[in-house]
Amino acid sequence: MELADRFDVPSTPDQVWALFWDLPRVAMCLPGCESIEAVDDTAYKARMVQKVGPFQIAMDIDLTIDEMHEGKQVVVSGSGKDRMGNRLKLSKLSLDIEEGSSGMGVAYTIDFTLYGKLAALGSSVIKRKAEDIRVEFTKRIIAELANS
Repeated sequence: MELADRFDVPSTPDQVWALFWDLPRVAMCLPGCESIEAVDDTAYKARMVQKVGPFQIAMDIDLTIDEMHEGKQVVVSGSGKDRMGNRLKLSKLSLDIEEGSSGMGVAYTIDFTLYGKLAALGSSVIKRKAEDIRVEFTKRIIAELANS
């Protein structure tokens, strides 16, 4: 499944890059992210908690920075699982900066796959929850940039 959004923010390129290069700050904009800690320069461990349909999911996720193009893009991948056997494969989280019509353009793409009981809920339930997360993540990124 893929989530994507693009929007303009009245921020400088340096402000946007400072946010994107601070993965813990970006992660805390993601609804349900309870914690994130650096393992080394390119690896992180995060804890996500979400209610999806009838399930309350608490998942530990390992994240790796795969690419970094300074001032333009950060690409992250990862995977995680919970104690109930649900698994997440994050193929790609790409955070991109580009010139916008009113300030800086911010774009992101999240490509992920769910396995286990979560996947059995059906794509409509997952898509609805994913869309809620996308909308809230965008709001939080905009608010975080407004405060920097």
